Amino acid sequence: MPNNWLGKQLAQWLRKQVINGSELPLDLAIGEVRMRCHLTDNVSERGFVFMPWRWDAIERQVMTEALPAEGVFVDIGANVGIYSAQAITGLNRLGTVLAIEANPRLTNRLNFNLQATRDHRKEKPRIEVINTGISDVSGEFTLYLDDDNLGASSLLEKESGSSQIQVPCQPLLEVIDQQKLSRIDVIKCDIEGAEDRALIPFLMDAPHHLLPHCFIFENNQQLWEGELLEVLKQRSYLETHRTRMNFIYQLRQPIHFNAREKHVKRGVPVIS
Repeated sequence: MPNNWLGKQLAQWLRKQVINGSELPLDLAIGEVRMRCHLTDNVSERGFVFMPWRWDAIERQVMTEALPAEGVFVDIGANVGIYSAQAITGLNRLGTVLAIEANPRLTNRLNFNLQATRDHRKEKPRIEVINTGISDVSGEFTLYLDDDNLGASSLLEKESGSSQIQVPCQPLLEVIDQQKLSRIDVIKCDIEGAEDRALIPFLMDAPHHLLPHCFIFENNQQLWEGELLEVLKQRSYLETHRTRMNFIYQLRQPIHFNAREKHVKRGVPVIS
């Protein structure tokens, strides 16, 4: 589909035909990403499958450029693994993907998609899928579910009609220590308004060698209680992109995206 208004309308029409006329789930290859797609209960999945040229396109391009072949990608709120699967396609056997998802209904899908993508690669990076939430303290928290859009589940209380479950949560730095990671290159965080709880303690306590080159996180400023953007600036991060849904902050040497040319200039930021 063309990347314009007409393409969006055609994609939405085709999406309706596929969902209504197919036996779900569908096993699909979208570029180098392999996924088993259920489509009816996940907005992100539908967006990526039917409009991959539109769904977080800038964010995914910046992630790809900021992630070296032996790099480490941490995906907080991994959903069904769209970002993590794309990260796998650029990593070699020394690379690592740490995919963290609190919703147990998504964990099996996430694991399947990452394994399916890796199985088609000559180079097979390390994959770790963790069914936990990320918050400022350890313990059990209520996860408020959205049955129509599983990716919208949140630790923040939703309207009274939503179902809920108890899930374990840990601080990000604790999880990283348990996984024995000695470096991180990119962190993506999309946890429906709890991004400040996950990232501020990490930014305040992480040693310099664990600071990633790049943060990609959902813009939920109206829900945050902490000053996440200010803490990022205090640790020498710069806002390099603000898209319709997300912020991108990078350390020192930003990757400049030329929206007109639809590509990212080569160059990975370096921490010395």
